[in-house]
Amino acid sequence: MSIGQHIITERFYGAKSHTIDNVDIVLSRECGENTLAVVRINNALYQLLVNDDGKDVLNDHVEEVGASFGAWTGSSAFPIGPFTPLGTEQSNSSFITADNKAIVKYFRKLESGQNPDVELISKISSCPNIAPILGFSSAEISGANYTLVMAQQYVPGLDGWSHALTTTSGSFAEDAEKIGEATRNVHTALASAFPTRVVPVEALADALTTRLNELISQAPEIARFKEAAIDLYQSLEGDAHIQRIHGDLHLGQLIKTPERYILIDFEGEPARPLNQRRLPDSPLKDLAGIIRSIDYAAYFDGEHTQWANEATALFLDGYGSIEDQELLNAYILDKALYEVAYEINNRPDWVKIPLEAVERLLD
Repeated sequence: MSIGQHIITERFYGAKSHTIDNVDIVLSRECGENTLAVVRINNALYQLLVNDDGKDVLNDHVEEVGASFGAWTGSSAFPIGPFTPLGTEQSNSSFITADNKAIVKYFRKLESGQNPDVELISKISSCPNIAPILGFSSAEISGANYTLVMAQQYVPGLDGWSHALTTTSGSFAEDAEKIGEATRNVHTALASAFPTRVVPVEALADALTTRLNELISQAPEIARFKEAAIDLYQSLEGDAHIQRIHGDLHLGQLIKTPERYILIDFEGEPARPLNQRRLPDSPLKDLAGIIRSIDYAAYFDGEHTQWANEATALFLDGYGSIEDQELLNAYILDKALYEVAYEINNRPDWVKIPLEAVERLLD
């Protein structure tokens, strides 16, 4: 079988409904009995560790993960396995080193430009609420730079989503405040490391309206909210501060340690092109992501409305002053509308959760 026949079964390959017209290997290195390769499929690039049959075997050959990192970097300094796979996410595959000191992430679908996960964390290494970068590898392909793999300090602990689900019948107060503090610290560090600017809120409202129209094209059921949502967006006034942000923040992107919360996975929304994910945005977008995640946790096992309200208030207390509550509400609405579209197309039984949030916000 060929690479094209195998890759359509992979979770990270998102073009399963498209016919594969061509598969070209544009970069390769021998790695044990297999080949580490960057392949172009219908003008998109993917990173694979393939066997002679063309099957991706990266998760099956964890003993070669460290060797493959060395194959790209040309260095033998990085530790060789055995590594423990964390599973394949939408756009990457991650492994923990045998000594539990590092997590190695292979970016599966590649886009030109430095990956935000590497770019952002590298510039805020002194922030106590991130896990420092230990190394990364990139390659020039057709005149453009691509980030292939990164190694980051491994932080053991429970992710914020899993922890929140254990507390919906109890107190999440201290955690919510710590998450707010961690988010503020990261935003402050990013604002110091990258340019910031002030823009008319109207520009952000226009972007939210554009996104609304995109969501309606994906899930026409959302159209019934269009008029009310646009009214809310157009009512926004004044100026807003924008900067580099996490871009896809939710409880699952946090690791709880005894001392603090650590923010992880700074890639931004995986469905958006990389050049868009690297654009500055309002920090309130990250806050909206956490608030919506809290709402999901509250409804995951029953309806813990009071828990969600208290957790949200304490999260915002931990973060500090909010420059524009109405703009925050607009970002919460945007996130909830995105969730409605996602759930309709992927998990229709869950659509009630964001749908009720949209109705509350537009009431």
